[in-house]
Amino acid sequence: MRAPPAGRARASGFTLIEILLAMAILAFITTIMWGSFSQTANNKRALEATQDRMHTVRVALMRMAREIEMAYIANENSALTYTRTFLTSSSQAAVDELSFSAFAHQRLRGGLAEGDTSVITYFAERDPDNPRITNLMRRETRRLQADDPKTLAGETYVLCPDVASLRFSFYDYRKKEWEREWNTHTPGGDFMPSHVRITLTVYDENGQEVPYSTDARILMTEKLIYQPGAM
Repeated sequence: MRAPPAGRARASGFTLIEILLAMAILAFITTIMWGSFSQTANNKRALEATQDRMHTVRVALMRMAREIEMAYIANENSALTYTRTFLTSSSQAAVDELSFSAFAHQRLRGGLAEGDTSVITYFAERDPDNPRITNLMRRETRRLQADDPKTLAGETYVLCPDVASLRFSFYDYRKKEWEREWNTHTPGGDFMPSHVRITLTVYDENGQEVPYSTDARILMTEKLIYQPGAM
């Protein structure tokens, strides 16, 4: 019998170099696929975080606009230091403060000393877990009280976490101009602005400031007059 050619004997198996080369190619393809899957997962998480963040901002703006639209003041003794119905704002370094009386209270429990009206305050507070973060807070009383708005007790919670700034602008329909602050306790200021512009600025996933704005139209711009015996 004749022995098979040497070339055929070598072709019947794989050399060590060929095996190493195949393993290197397989490892390279696996790395590319894993990196692609990992990047897709990271992009999905970032997109979901961005959507959640935008939803939180939209909800906060919608709630503020809805409540400010129901703000009102009534005829009270102007000699009092603090009245039960009012709208006052103060410009701050980052987050403006705003307190007002409104027909916005929702009574969720029966038998309590609550009304349909309350005092709502928006203000800033440092996050207890991270002092570098500023949260937009909301406080609401259960009924109207003639006292300093900063001392009124009420339910307080975070309306929007980690904000950069909050700005209010008030439209004086009598002067036809925008004002940075408003105080119904001042002489001649016993009426409400017709519009309130709200600008809430937050941080995006890259740490950049992104502003969101909306307008609230106050329907009751003049004082409500309670008449004895009126229903």
